[in-house]
Amino acid sequence: WLIGKCAEFGYRSDAMAQVILTICCGYLAFFIAESELSTSGVLATVSAGLAVAYKAWPRFVSRETMHIVWETVEFIGNTVIFFLAGVIFADILTSRRHLIGPADFAWLLVVYASAMAIRAIMVCTFWPLLNAVGVPISRQEAVVVVWSGLRGAVSLALAIIVDLEPGISE
Repeated sequence: WLIGKCAEFGYRSDAMAQVILTICCGYLAFFIAESELSTSGVLATVSAGLAVAYKAWPRFVSRETMHIVWETVEFIGNTVIFFLAGVIFADILTSRRHLIGPADFAWLLVVYASAMAIRAIMVCTFWPLLNAVGVPISRQEAVVVVWSGLRGAVSLALAIIVDLEPGISE
């Protein structure tokens, strides 16, 4: 709504105002979700990004500027999240190394294999529906869907927030 108003009231050539509005939208979504609504700020930010991309994209002055700015933000965000996840994981491993034994690594493999099996069952179960609703999925693409799961910066950010949440016991 605000991006549309900026486009209507004389800010039609000001791409910087629109970039700032999209950045503020992400931060506000995270802040309001985490502090005021006690929900996931990461998921709220992703949802806000999808909503802005869907509704405001035709009204952007310079799509190229928006792409460049958000690709830069994405690169910096991914770098910071992966570095932070590595530091936190290393700290957890070093502080709890006396608690981690060979049986834990075996359980880790069991959890991984179980997650892969559950994903395979879900993809096989919903394959006819996926092919009927959208673009048909080949067998190779289904294997990639099963193998990939939830990866990347969003999953790491969710894991970091869960680890740092004081209400969740260790």
